[in-house]
Amino acid sequence: MASPQQERLTPKQQALRDLEYARASLAHHAVHAAEEWSPKAIITRSVEKHRGLWIGAAAIAGLAVLKAIWPSRGSQHHQAEASLSGAQRSGLFALMLSPLLGLARKSLMSYGSQMFQSYLQQKISPNAPDSEAV
Repeated sequence: MASPQQERLTPKQQALRDLEYARASLAHHAVHAAEEWSPKAIITRSVEKHRGLWIGAAAIAGLAVLKAIWPSRGSQHHQAEASLSGAQRSGLFALMLSPLLGLARKSLMSYGSQMFQSYLQQKISPNAPDSEAV
């Protein structure tokens, strides 16, 4: 049964009220979708879900960077790159690998904290009979 206030609204007013509710709902869902489908959220979920693949890809990328920075001794390009000092090479290497190291550190820390938390939950269980013996 319709309330007395709804009966007094004209069809145009009802349509405008429904439109306002729909806009508010759409704004809420648009904000939620923007958060869920942002590149940062997608990559974070991918790293959490496929941690081993990301670590392997980072290792392969690191090896490729090493190969590009320090070519083999017999290479003709080695003479052209001889002008770079060791400090410049290591600075370039650190600059290129710092994002990968940050990602690996974050992944390892979260994985380690999860493992430690599950270990503690396993050792300190609420069903332990020793808790009532004291």
